[in-house]
Amino acid sequence: MTTLIALATTIGLALAMLTVAAPPAAAADLLSQGRPATASSTESASTPAPAAVDGDPATRWSSTFSDPQWLTVDLGATATLSRVVLRWETAYARTFRIQTSDDGTAWTTVHSTTVGTGGVQTLDVNGSGRYVRVHGTRRGTAYGYSLWEFQVYGSRGTSPGEGIPAPSTASLEAADGPLTTAAYTVPDPSGYGSGTVTYPTAGGSYPGVVLMPGYQGTQQNLQWLAPRLASWGFVVINVGTNTLTDDPASRGRQITAAGTQLLALGEATGNPISGKVNGTLGAVGHSMGGGGVMAALRDDPRLRAGVPTAPYYPNANFSGVTDPTFFLTCQSDPVAHGNTYAVPWYNSMSQAEKLYIEVPGDHLCPMTGSGNKAKQGKWIVSFLSYWLRADTRFTPFLCGPARDADRNDPSLVTRWMDTCPF
Repeated sequence: MTTLIALATTIGLALAMLTVAAPPAAAADLLSQGRPATASSTESASTPAPAAVDGDPATRWSSTFSDPQWLTVDLGATATLSRVVLRWETAYARTFRIQTSDDGTAWTTVHSTTVGTGGVQTLDVNGSGRYVRVHGTRRGTAYGYSLWEFQVYGSRGTSPGEGIPAPSTASLEAADGPLTTAAYTVPDPSGYGSGTVTYPTAGGSYPGVVLMPGYQGTQQNLQWLAPRLASWGFVVINVGTNTLTDDPASRGRQITAAGTQLLALGEATGNPISGKVNGTLGAVGHSMGGGGVMAALRDDPRLRAGVPTAPYYPNANFSGVTDPTFFLTCQSDPVAHGNTYAVPWYNSMSQAEKLYIEVPGDHLCPMTGSGNKAKQGKWIVSFLSYWLRADTRFTPFLCGPARDADRNDPSLVTRWMDTCPF
């Protein structure tokens, strides 16, 4: 009997290890935003086809009031598709198809329905092509067809960590990662005060990350993090706010504005960011900037993951946030203790993957010049590499054996919670 119990225990442990090691489904990039778009018709000059792929939820494409109608986006190159999101205005399609094409002429249907619901429809698809269109054949209202956003997700075929060596504890705790970086000052910030972009100089495209400071803070608050992230394969915009006293709600809107401009720089020519942003966005913020990260995760569907550090936002409800979120808090924080803000938010977010790490220090512990930057940098880089790039090589530092040395050391970590295995 003892032998059987031991055998069962061994098998159980082995199965548990396999569960932890199982990789997630690959994260998909937003491929359609800012790409050329055409349509069968437009209701007026104020509702053109490109408005459905501009990333602005306040602009839309609308067709004339007849059947059939279509909207097509050119992804620029053949891509493998995994998801399409349709954000309908009141005028929606009852019967429609999602179709792909390599040449814009011969079309393959990857999704069809005769019972379209309008609203926001998220469709899992399986196909490939350079061109993707929504082809409506029966309207759901007396009006035409109208989309606030037509979002196509997928992969252009490169591996998540292409050009990035496998991480180790030593390399992740170093001040700089494996990629050479450079900096670019945003010449005309739109919707926020100032911006410095730090980016990999190597070829290829990378996820974008917005850094947002706290109350009375400047770009210096998180300057330690910008080159560290960029050297691990991110395009990072470090933001200065409109005023030093902007509240968390305003900082959330400024995160969205900075993300929008970062994507636009990636799509434009004549600047060093051109072609370097792959359409995926995340955000990191401190204090009121951390509250802003939470607001942006709640309100901006383009953000795929966030890291609020010592976050502050009184009387806020973030139970609806579903994106992966890493709360980094400070044990002796008199301003935004984890028990006041981050822990209740963590507990309320029932549909999100979550990580919570509390470390020694006061409210300034995540800022430049304070706290253990080797450990903080390792965790933040690993979290964003996993969730923005689907690079499973980073998971051991969050959910595997490599985390345990940190998690079990009270001089480094005073509280650790997670939803592992992610």
